[in-house]
Amino acid sequence: MIQALDQIRILLLTFTMIYASYSDWLRREVDDKVWIFSGAIGATLTAIDLILGYSLSRLMLTMVSLAFGLGLAYAFYFFGLYGGADAKAVMVISISLPLHDPPYRLHPFTGLASLSNGLLISLIIPLSMFIMNLVMILRGEKLFQGFEHESKYRKLIALFLGIRSRNARRKRFWLPLEKTVDGKRFFSFEFLTFELKRPERDDSWITPGIPLLIFIAAGFILFILVGDLIRLLISAIL
Repeated sequence: MIQALDQIRILLLTFTMIYASYSDWLRREVDDKVWIFSGAIGATLTAIDLILGYSLSRLMLTMVSLAFGLGLAYAFYFFGLYGGADAKAVMVISISLPLHDPPYRLHPFTGLASLSNGLLISLIIPLSMFIMNLVMILRGEKLFQGFEHESKYRKLIALFLGIRSRNARRKRFWLPLEKTVDGKRFFSFEFLTFELKRPERDDSWITPGIPLLIFIAAGFILFILVGDLIRLLISAIL
């Protein structure tokens, strides 16, 4: 019975995360009804699971998982590190499936692991941006032409956050990485405030507007199937 409840909760969260990611990708918002519906069902199933398989240690681990999941989800949102949908996703995961025992793990806390996995997976983006920019520089592209007033360290940051495109305004789901002040061009990292804007010109620096929710969803599925990426990395190094 307990295994069946786990499978139902995993299916519920998988469908929820896939639908929410799709919605966030297309409209850059997720209807709160998605989180309320999934969270209510998930919380009910978690309560039933705790009753049927009650033990003090399991109850304590569940409480710790909820504390970590809900606390970090709110803290990341409070400090502006991600958006509201991302926080709600981690909260719903924590409530619906507080504990899971995959093949590789540092801990059984599903919400925390989904978030850490998602953040690690998202590092693919800055690494990809840097490689693309490095190739363009080696080809002789003048990526920083017009940005003579920018500092070297801000140029270095830009290499990891975006690319310079000749048709920026035609690209979908890309956000501006620059702004013009008194006729001078500067890098702008305002995309971290989650305000959606369009590039001002075709030849400009842009950054991919991939919602973090997609990475959190991937992090959740990875944790369910394989485990904690941090544990995998430690195992690979050692």
